[in-house]
Amino acid sequence: MSIKKGEIKLKYRQYIIASAILLGAAALCFGFIQQSKTVLSTAAFYSVQRMDLEDVVPSLGKLEPATYVDVGAQISGQLLALHVALGDTVKKGGLLAEIDPRSHKAQVDADKATLANLEAILAEREANLVQALRNYTRDASLRKQNAVSALTAENSETAYKIAQAQVQAVEAQIQQAKANLESNELDLSYTKIYAPISGTVVSLEVKEGQTLNNRQATPQLMRIAELEVMTVWASVSEADVNKLRPGMDVYFTTIGDTATRYYTKVQNILPSYTKENDVILYNVIFDVKNPDRLFFPAMNTQVFFVLAQAKGALSLPVQVLPMSARNVGKAVLTVVTGDKSEERREVVFGMRTRTAVEVKSGLEEGETVKIGAGTAKGKQP
Repeated sequence: MSIKKGEIKLKYRQYIIASAILLGAAALCFGFIQQSKTVLSTAAFYSVQRMDLEDVVPSLGKLEPATYVDVGAQISGQLLALHVALGDTVKKGGLLAEIDPRSHKAQVDADKATLANLEAILAEREANLVQALRNYTRDASLRKQNAVSALTAENSETAYKIAQAQVQAVEAQIQQAKANLESNELDLSYTKIYAPISGTVVSLEVKEGQTLNNRQATPQLMRIAELEVMTVWASVSEADVNKLRPGMDVYFTTIGDTATRYYTKVQNILPSYTKENDVILYNVIFDVKNPDRLFFPAMNTQVFFVLAQAKGALSLPVQVLPMSARNVGKAVLTVVTGDKSEERREVVFGMRTRTAVEVKSGLEEGETVKIGAGTAKGKQP
Protein backbone atom coordinates (compact mmCIF):
# COMPACT_ATOMS: atom_id res chain seq x y z
CA MET A 1 0.00 0.00 0.00
CA SER A 2 1.55 3.25 -1.03
CA ILE A 3 1.40 6.57 0.96
CA LYS A 4 1.37 9.81 -0.90
CA LYS A 5 3.78 12.62 -0.04
CA GLY A 6 0.89 15.06 0.61
CA GLU A 7 -0.61 12.80 3.26
CA ILE A 8 2.78 12.51 5.00
CA LYS A 9 3.13 16.31 5.12
CA LEU A 10 -0.39 16.70 6.51
CA LYS A 11 0.17 14.20 9.32
CA TYR A 12 3.50 15.80 10.14
CA ARG A 13 1.85 19.25 10.41
CA GLN A 14 -0.90 17.87 12.70
CA TYR A 15 1.75 16.31 14.91
CA ILE A 16 3.59 19.65 15.24
CA ILE A 17 0.35 21.51 16.17
CA ALA A 18 -0.64 18.90 18.76
CA SER A 19 2.84 19.05 20.31
CA ALA A 20 2.65 22.88 20.55
CA ILE A 21 -0.74 22.70 22.28
CA LEU A 22 0.54 20.19 24.81
CA LEU A 23 3.63 22.29 25.55
CA GLY A 24 1.48 25.43 26.01
CA ALA A 25 -0.87 23.66 28.41
CA ALA A 26 2.08 22.34 30.39
CA ALA A 27 3.58 25.82 30.64
CA LEU A 28 0.23 27.28 31.77
CA CYS A 29 -0.19 24.63 34.46
CA PHE A 30 3.37 25.26 35.64
CA GLY A 31 2.58 28.98 35.91
CA PHE A 32 -0.55 28.33 37.96
CA ILE A 33 1.39 26.05 40.25
CA GLN A 34 4.11 28.63 40.77
CA GLN A 35 1.52 31.41 41.37
CA SER A 36 -0.31 29.23 43.89
CA LYS A 37 2.96 28.57 45.68
CA THR A 38 3.61 32.31 45.80
CA VAL A 39 0.13 33.09 47.17
CA LEU A 40 0.30 30.31 49.71
CA SER A 41 3.73 31.44 50.84
CA THR A 42 2.56 35.04 51.39
CA ALA A 43 1.23 35.56 54.92
CA ALA A 44 0.74 38.51 57.29
CA PHE A 45 1.26 38.11 61.02
CA TYR A 46 -0.36 40.43 63.59
CA SER A 47 0.30 40.47 67.31
CA VAL A 48 -2.47 41.07 69.87
CA GLN A 49 -1.59 44.20 71.87
CA ARG A 50 -3.16 46.42 74.50
CA MET A 51 -3.85 50.01 73.53
CA ASP A 52 -6.35 52.85 74.00
CA LEU A 53 -8.99 52.89 71.29
CA GLU A 54 -11.22 55.79 70.26
CA ASP A 55 -13.96 55.88 67.67
CA VAL A 56 -14.27 59.55 66.73
CA VAL A 57 -15.93 61.88 64.25
CA PRO A 58 -13.30 64.42 63.13
CA SER A 59 -14.12 67.94 62.00
CA LEU A 60 -12.65 71.42 61.71
CA GLY A 61 -13.58 74.25 64.06
CA LYS A 62 -12.88 77.83 64.99
CA LEU A 63 -12.48 79.48 68.39
CA GLU A 64 -14.56 82.56 69.20
CA PRO A 65 -15.27 84.40 72.48
CA ALA A 66 -18.29 82.96 74.28
CA THR A 67 -19.40 86.52 75.20
CA TYR A 68 -18.68 89.66 73.21
CA VAL A 69 -20.32 92.97 72.31
CA ASP A 70 -19.88 95.08 69.19
CA VAL A 71 -19.80 98.69 70.40
CA GLY A 72 -21.34 101.19 68.00
CA ALA A 73 -22.08 104.92 67.82
CA GLN A 74 -25.75 105.86 68.18
CA ILE A 75 -25.29 109.41 66.88
CA SER A 76 -23.39 111.11 64.11
CA GLY A 77 -20.42 113.39 64.65
CA GLN A 78 -16.65 113.65 64.77
CA LEU A 79 -14.82 111.19 67.03
CA LEU A 80 -13.23 113.67 69.41
CA ALA A 81 -11.28 111.24 71.63
CA LEU A 82 -10.54 107.51 71.73
CA HIS A 83 -9.56 106.34 75.22
CA VAL A 84 -8.64 102.69 74.46
CA ALA A 85 -6.29 100.83 72.15
CA LEU A 86 -6.43 97.39 70.59
CA GLY A 87 -5.77 94.73 73.23
CA ASP A 88 -6.64 96.94 76.21
CA THR A 89 -8.59 95.46 79.11
CA VAL A 90 -11.62 97.55 80.06
CA LYS A 91 -14.11 97.53 82.93
CA LYS A 92 -17.87 97.73 82.52
CA GLY A 93 -18.89 101.38 82.55
CA GLY A 94 -15.43 102.64 81.62
CA LEU A 95 -15.20 105.55 79.14
CA LEU A 96 -14.22 104.29 75.69
CA ALA A 97 -14.65 107.23 73.31
CA GLU A 98 -16.15 110.72 72.96
CA ILE A 99 -17.96 112.30 70.03
CA ASP A 100 -17.94 116.07 69.56
CA PRO A 101 -20.89 117.18 71.77
CA ARG A 102 -21.22 120.86 70.72
CA SER A 103 -24.11 120.58 68.27
CA HIS A 104 -26.02 118.25 70.59
CA LYS A 105 -25.43 120.52 73.60
CA ALA A 106 -26.67 123.53 71.61
CA GLN A 107 -29.87 121.65 70.78
CA VAL A 108 -30.37 120.79 74.45
CA ASP A 109 -29.87 124.42 75.44
CA ALA A 110 -32.40 125.51 72.81
CA ASP A 111 -34.91 122.97 74.11
CA LYS A 112 -34.47 124.21 77.66
CA ALA A 113 -35.09 127.81 76.54
CA THR A 114 -38.22 126.77 74.64
CA LEU A 115 -39.48 124.91 77.68
CA ALA A 116 -38.85 127.90 79.96
CA ASN A 117 -40.75 130.18 77.58
CA LEU A 118 -43.72 127.81 77.43
CA GLU A 119 -43.82 127.54 81.21
CA ALA A 120 -43.97 131.36 81.43
CA ILE A 121 -46.81 131.43 78.90
CA LEU A 122 -48.59 128.74 80.91
CA ALA A 123 -48.33 130.86 84.06
CA GLU A 124 -49.92 133.78 82.18
CA ARG A 125 -52.68 131.60 80.74
CA GLU A 126 -53.42 130.10 84.14
CA ALA A 127 -53.77 133.62 85.61
CA ASN A 128 -56.16 134.52 82.79
CA LEU A 129 -58.12 131.36 83.52
CA VAL A 130 -58.50 132.33 87.18
CA GLN A 131 -59.78 135.79 86.19
CA ALA A 132 -62.14 134.33 83.58
CA LEU A 133 -63.52 131.92 86.17
CA ARG A 134 -64.20 134.83 88.55
CA ASN A 135 -65.99 136.82 85.85
CA TYR A 136 -68.03 133.81 84.79
CA THR A 137 -69.04 132.98 88.38
CA ARG A 138 -69.99 136.62 89.14
CA ASP A 139 -71.98 137.16 85.96
CA ALA A 140 -73.81 133.87 86.35
CA SER A 141 -74.87 134.92 89.85
CA LEU A 142 -75.96 138.37 88.72
CA ARG A 143 -77.85 136.90 85.81
CA LYS A 144 -79.99 134.91 88.23
CA GLN A 145 -80.86 138.25 89.87
CA ASN A 146 -81.45 139.93 86.47
CA ALA A 147 -78.66 142.33 87.37
CA VAL A 148 -76.82 141.75 84.06
CA SER A 149 -77.97 140.92 80.60
CA ALA A 150 -77.97 137.41 79.21
CA LEU A 151 -75.39 138.48 76.63
CA THR A 152 -72.96 139.55 79.33
CA ALA A 153 -73.32 136.24 81.16
CA GLU A 154 -72.82 134.29 77.94
CA ASN A 155 -69.70 136.30 77.05
CA SER A 156 -68.23 135.57 80.48
CA GLU A 157 -68.88 131.86 80.05
CA THR A 158 -67.26 131.87 76.60
CA ALA A 159 -64.21 133.74 77.86
CA TYR A 160 -63.81 131.18 80.66
CA LYS A 161 -63.93 128.23 78.24
CA ILE A 162 -61.43 129.90 75.90
CA ALA A 163 -59.06 130.45 78.84
CA GLN A 164 -59.36 126.76 79.74
CA ALA A 165 -58.52 125.72 76.16
CA GLN A 166 -55.53 128.06 76.06
CA VAL A 167 -54.12 126.54 79.24
CA GLN A 168 -54.55 123.01 77.86
CA ALA A 169 -52.85 124.00 74.58
CA VAL A 170 -49.82 125.37 76.38
CA GLU A 171 -49.66 122.31 78.62
CA ALA A 172 -49.57 120.11 75.50
CA GLN A 173 -46.77 122.24 74.04
CA ILE A 174 -44.85 121.87 77.27
CA GLN A 175 -45.20 118.07 77.13
CA GLN A 176 -43.85 118.08 73.56
CA ALA A 177 -40.99 120.37 74.55
CA LYS A 178 -40.08 118.08 77.45
CA ALA A 179 -40.07 115.06 75.12
CA ASN A 180 -37.79 116.88 72.67
CA LEU A 181 -35.52 117.92 75.51
CA GLU A 182 -35.35 114.35 76.83
CA SER A 183 -34.54 112.99 73.36
CA ASN A 184 -31.82 115.55 72.75
CA GLU A 185 -30.37 115.05 76.23
CA LEU A 186 -30.20 111.33 75.44
CA ASP A 187 -28.35 112.12 72.18
CA LEU A 188 -26.00 114.34 74.16
CA SER A 189 -25.31 111.44 76.56
CA TYR A 190 -24.47 109.26 73.55
CA THR A 191 -21.50 111.52 72.79
CA LYS A 192 -19.72 109.63 75.58
CA ILE A 193 -19.47 105.89 74.86
CA TYR A 194 -19.01 103.54 77.81
CA ALA A 195 -18.05 99.85 77.96
CA PRO A 196 -21.18 97.65 78.14
CA ILE A 197 -19.20 94.71 79.59
CA SER A 198 -15.80 94.04 81.09
CA GLY A 199 -13.36 92.44 78.69
CA THR A 200 -10.64 92.96 76.11
CA VAL A 201 -10.73 95.17 73.03
CA VAL A 202 -10.23 92.55 70.32
CA SER A 203 -10.97 94.78 67.32
CA LEU A 204 -10.86 98.53 66.72
CA GLU A 205 -12.50 99.94 63.60
CA VAL A 206 -12.08 103.74 64.01
CA LYS A 207 -9.49 106.44 64.66
CA GLU A 208 -9.57 109.76 66.45
CA GLY A 209 -10.86 112.56 64.23
CA GLN A 210 -12.96 110.23 62.09
CA THR A 211 -16.47 111.41 61.23
CA LEU A 212 -19.21 108.94 62.10
CA ASN A 213 -22.53 108.78 60.26
CA ASN A 214 -25.34 106.71 61.75
CA ARG A 215 -28.05 107.63 59.26
CA GLN A 216 -27.72 104.51 57.13
CA ALA A 217 -26.21 102.05 59.62
CA THR A 218 -24.82 102.09 63.14
CA PRO A 219 -21.05 102.69 62.88
CA GLN A 220 -19.10 99.97 64.69
CA LEU A 221 -16.28 101.33 66.80
CA MET A 222 -14.83 98.21 68.41
CA ARG A 223 -15.51 94.72 69.76
CA ILE A 224 -15.12 93.92 73.45
CA ALA A 225 -14.87 90.24 74.33
CA GLU A 226 -14.60 88.19 77.50
CA LEU A 227 -11.71 85.84 76.76
CA GLU A 228 -11.96 83.76 79.96
CA VAL A 229 -14.38 81.39 78.20
CA MET A 230 -14.16 80.57 74.49
CA THR A 231 -16.60 78.76 72.22
CA VAL A 232 -15.52 76.28 69.54
CA TRP A 233 -17.71 76.36 66.43
CA ALA A 234 -17.22 73.01 64.68
CA SER A 235 -18.50 72.22 61.18
CA VAL A 236 -19.88 68.68 60.94
CA SER A 237 -21.10 67.10 57.70
CA GLU A 238 -24.67 65.90 57.34
CA ALA A 239 -23.34 62.33 57.10
CA ASP A 240 -21.96 62.51 60.66
CA VAL A 241 -24.14 65.01 62.53
CA ASN A 242 -26.74 62.38 63.49
CA LYS A 243 -24.04 60.47 65.37
CA LEU A 244 -23.56 63.37 67.78
CA ARG A 245 -25.56 64.40 70.84
CA PRO A 246 -25.33 67.14 73.50
CA GLY A 247 -23.25 66.12 76.51
CA MET A 248 -20.99 63.68 74.65
CA ASP A 249 -17.21 63.86 75.08
CA VAL A 250 -15.23 65.97 72.65
CA TYR A 251 -11.66 67.19 72.46
CA PHE A 252 -9.74 69.46 70.14
CA THR A 253 -6.23 70.54 69.26
CA THR A 254 -4.97 73.84 67.88
CA ILE A 255 -2.86 74.36 64.79
CA GLY A 256 0.01 75.62 66.93
CA ASP A 257 -0.11 72.69 69.38
CA THR A 258 -1.38 69.48 67.82
CA ALA A 259 -0.01 67.33 70.67
CA THR A 260 -2.15 68.82 73.46
CA ARG A 261 -5.77 67.72 73.73
CA TYR A 262 -8.38 69.92 75.37
CA TYR A 263 -11.36 67.90 76.63
CA THR A 264 -14.90 69.14 77.25
CA LYS A 265 -18.56 68.27 76.45
CA VAL A 266 -20.75 69.08 73.45
CA GLN A 267 -23.03 71.97 74.36
CA ASN A 268 -25.43 72.23 71.43
CA ILE A 269 -26.06 71.04 67.88
CA LEU A 270 -27.44 74.00 65.95
CA PRO A 271 -29.94 73.75 63.08
CA SER A 272 -28.08 76.47 61.19
CA TYR A 273 -25.90 75.24 58.34
CA THR A 274 -23.56 76.27 55.56
CA LYS A 275 -23.07 74.74 52.10
CA GLU A 276 -19.57 74.16 50.73
CA ASN A 277 -19.05 72.36 47.41
CA ASP A 278 -22.51 70.75 47.64
CA VAL A 279 -21.75 69.47 51.16
CA ILE A 280 -24.06 70.56 53.99
CA LEU A 281 -22.20 71.43 57.21
CA TYR A 282 -23.93 71.95 60.58
CA ASN A 283 -22.57 73.98 63.49
CA VAL A 284 -21.81 72.12 66.71
CA ILE A 285 -20.67 74.31 69.61
CA PHE A 286 -19.04 73.79 73.01
CA ASP A 287 -17.33 76.06 75.53
CA VAL A 288 -13.81 75.76 76.92
CA LYS A 289 -12.24 77.74 79.77
CA ASN A 290 -9.33 79.98 78.88
CA PRO A 291 -7.73 81.12 82.16
CA ASP A 292 -4.20 81.26 80.73
CA ARG A 293 -5.29 83.05 77.54
CA LEU A 294 -3.94 80.28 75.32
CA PHE A 295 -6.84 80.67 72.90
CA PHE A 296 -7.48 83.72 70.73
CA PRO A 297 -10.43 84.68 68.52
CA ALA A 298 -10.52 83.02 65.07
CA MET A 299 -8.01 80.27 65.97
CA ASN A 300 -8.45 77.15 63.83
CA THR A 301 -8.91 73.81 65.59
CA GLN A 302 -9.09 70.10 64.79
CA VAL A 303 -12.10 68.68 66.63
CA PHE A 304 -12.78 65.04 67.57
CA PHE A 305 -16.20 63.93 68.79
CA VAL A 306 -15.78 60.73 70.82
CA LEU A 307 -18.37 58.09 69.88
CA ALA A 308 -16.78 55.27 71.92
CA GLN A 309 -13.67 54.62 73.99
CA ALA A 310 -11.81 51.57 75.29
CA LYS A 311 -8.84 52.07 77.61
CA GLY A 312 -6.10 49.41 77.56
CA ALA A 313 -8.12 47.13 75.30
CA LEU A 314 -6.81 44.03 73.52
CA SER A 315 -6.63 45.01 69.87
CA LEU A 316 -5.57 43.99 66.40
CA PRO A 317 -5.07 46.02 63.22
CA VAL A 318 -8.33 46.50 61.38
CA GLN A 319 -6.91 44.52 58.41
CA VAL A 320 -7.62 41.24 60.22
CA LEU A 321 -11.37 41.95 60.31
CA PRO A 322 -13.12 40.03 57.50
CA MET A 323 -16.02 41.65 55.70
CA SER A 324 -18.35 39.04 57.14
CA ALA A 325 -17.44 40.06 60.69
CA ARG A 326 -18.38 43.71 60.33
CA ASN A 327 -22.04 43.00 60.97
CA VAL A 328 -21.92 39.95 63.24
CA GLY A 329 -18.85 41.08 65.22
CA LYS A 330 -17.01 37.78 65.21
CA ALA A 331 -14.89 35.62 62.92
CA VAL A 332 -12.75 32.47 62.84
CA LEU A 333 -9.06 33.39 62.60
CA THR A 334 -5.82 31.42 62.32
CA VAL A 335 -3.77 31.71 65.54
CA VAL A 336 -0.10 30.79 65.73
CA THR A 337 0.52 29.07 69.06
CA GLY A 338 3.69 28.97 71.10
CA ASP A 339 4.94 25.78 69.49
CA LYS A 340 4.58 27.33 66.02
CA SER A 341 1.54 25.23 65.24
CA GLU A 342 -1.64 26.81 63.97
CA GLU A 343 -5.23 26.53 65.11
CA ARG A 344 -8.51 28.01 63.99
CA ARG A 345 -10.22 29.97 66.73
CA GLU A 346 -13.43 32.02 66.97
CA VAL A 347 -12.71 35.64 67.97
CA VAL A 348 -15.33 38.13 69.13
CA PHE A 349 -14.69 41.80 68.27
CA GLY A 350 -15.84 45.00 69.95
CA MET A 351 -15.50 48.60 68.86
CA ARG A 352 -13.66 49.42 65.66
CA THR A 353 -11.68 52.51 64.67
CA ARG A 354 -10.11 53.42 61.36
CA THR A 355 -6.90 51.55 62.25
CA ALA A 356 -7.68 48.99 64.94
CA VAL A 357 -10.40 46.68 66.26
CA GLU A 358 -11.06 45.66 69.86
CA VAL A 359 -10.78 41.96 70.79
CA LYS A 360 -13.48 41.03 73.31
CA SER A 361 -12.71 37.30 73.56
CA GLY A 362 -10.90 34.45 71.82
CA LEU A 363 -7.36 35.86 72.00
CA GLU A 364 -4.81 36.72 74.68
CA GLU A 365 -2.26 39.51 74.78
CA GLY A 366 0.86 38.65 72.80
CA GLU A 367 -0.74 35.94 70.64
CA THR A 368 -0.19 36.07 66.88
CA VAL A 369 -2.83 35.99 64.18
CA LYS A 370 -1.93 34.76 60.69
CA ILE A 371 -3.83 36.19 57.73
CA GLY A 372 -3.75 35.25 54.04
CA ALA A 373 -1.66 32.05 54.26
CA GLY A 374 -4.23 29.53 53.08
CA THR A 375 -5.97 26.86 55.12
CA ALA A 376 -4.24 26.13 58.39
CA LYS A 377 -3.64 22.65 59.66
CA GLY A 378 -4.01 21.76 63.28
CA LYS A 379 -6.67 22.21 65.94
CA GLN A 380 -10.15 23.28 64.92
CA PRO A 381 -12.56 25.30 67.05
